Amino acid sequence: MKKFIATFIEKLGFVIISKKKINTYQVATLEKEYPLLREKGKFIKATANGGLKGKLLEEGRTRWLEIGCGGVFEDNFTYVDLFPDTLVNREGKYFRMDIVNATQSELSKLGKFDLIRMQHVFEHFTPEDGLTVLANCAKLLKQDGYILITTPDLKKYIDFYLSGQIRNNFDWSLNRIKKDSPNSFYFSIFTHSVRYEKHEWCYDIEGLIYQLDSTQKYKNIREITLDDSLANIPFTHNRPNEDVCVLAQLL
Repeated sequence: MKKFIATFIEKLGFVIISKKKINTYQVATLEKEYPLLREKGKFIKATANGGLKGKLLEEGRTRWLEIGCGGVFEDNFTYVDLFPDTLVNREGKYFRMDIVNATQSELSKLGKFDLIRMQHVFEHFTPEDGLTVLANCAKLLKQDGYILITTPDLKKYIDFYLSGQIRNNFDWSLNRIKKDSPNSFYFSIFTHSVRYEKHEWCYDIEGLIYQLDSTQKYKNIREITLDDSLANIPFTHNRPNEDVCVLAQLL
């Protein structure tokens, strides 16, 4: 009976799969057993995977800092952004601060953290300011603390552009351009973004590693792909279709 129900549901475009299978099966095995998951297996696994978040929680390392909160708030995080305090209802957990020009006194008030996360924020700094931000983050990390950065992936966007898929799934770009704009306009949205939240630089994994390495303040610098055991959607990858993710530890 269970097999009949599962077959019927699959014909409707859904699958029933246990979390144990998701966590223990390889992506290729999942996609073979469940054809509907073809080319989606890594996204399913990364959503169910405890990843970096689970690792930190298991180790009791629960003091986390988010730079650029974007209006989304999670447990264990303290937030830094440029919104006025009156617009962010997170008393004691939100600090209005310019992380590029932060003074040592301001940084000291924040304390030390086990994790600093920047999701689709780092590309809004110039590369010069980005180095300053990374240096300030180093001052805020505990020993062996982690820094995690995601940005739009230049390589993915080039592939989207060359394959003609650049206009797919990017409705947010219509805040600036018309729907019938040419593909070059859609690609330019990636490069420049909307008028009041400009992208100042483009990154792929080599660029992110280069910036982190240039500070000489981080070790164990590596990419976290969706099939990595530390990956988790949305904790490490909040826009998995389009971002690149790098993780490093304080030297």
